[in-house]
Amino acid sequence: MKSLGRLLRFFSPAVLLSLGLTLAACASTPAPANGPTVAKAPPKPKPKPREPSPGSVTRNNPGGDAPDQHGAALRRLLQEPWGARNDKDDQVHAPTPDWEHWKRVRFYSVEHFTGFRYGKDHHAIGIVFIQKLPPGTPVKSELCLREFEAWGRPQLKGIDVKFGKFETKLSRWRDQTLVIQAVDGRVNWGFAAIEFLAAWAAYPAYPDACLVYAIALPWRGHADLARAVRDRWVNEGFVFMNTLTADVPYRH
Repeated sequence: MKSLGRLLRFFSPAVLLSLGLTLAACASTPAPANGPTVAKAPPKPKPKPREPSPGSVTRNNPGGDAPDQHGAALRRLLQEPWGARNDKDDQVHAPTPDWEHWKRVRFYSVEHFTGFRYGKDHHAIGIVFIQKLPPGTPVKSELCLREFEAWGRPQLKGIDVKFGKFETKLSRWRDQTLVIQAVDGRVNWGFAAIEFLAAWAAYPAYPDACLVYAIALPWRGHADLARAVRDRWVNEGFVFMNTLTADVPYRH
């Protein structure tokens, strides 16, 4: 089991339902077990998706007036340049593409430093944690993830969640090793099921603590597109994290 307890906790019931009901509404109906065999016609090429008109893109709705707003929002996350969203006291700058359309929010189901959502419909979510370390523990990314896991493991009890294969990538941040992890998952919540992709990184940022930054995206029928966005953070985005204080930040 990996360091995912806190990440799952930020999916409060309200957020889970807002994501899960949309996913459930789009779920396909399985074909009957028995029936006549019908020859399938070759698949028709998919039409190019219609992008939103520029004036319709807002912070609450980055998908604008596109017919498929979630797909349009994910494409913006894949194509727009990197920027950053900050906490209210400007102590941490977390990397976010299309940064002007992210909103800083609080997730009341879990203790965290700051959090962000991409659109009112939560096309993507980012959350920043401060992970304290036991006295005398070297401040290293891999040790931070162990502490993060130890905190989060009990939080998984009672949550019906299934994980795919966990992937680990090593990168560099301020001349230190940065451990990045990614996973595909599914959370069952009542009658709704939420398939999501997530990634997180642990930064050796402070003398006695680390910063953990996690992002998650629901599929909603766009698994490949959501995966490409998640992998953009893994391959190029997480290293842009910028901490602006020498000591552990706090909410004033």
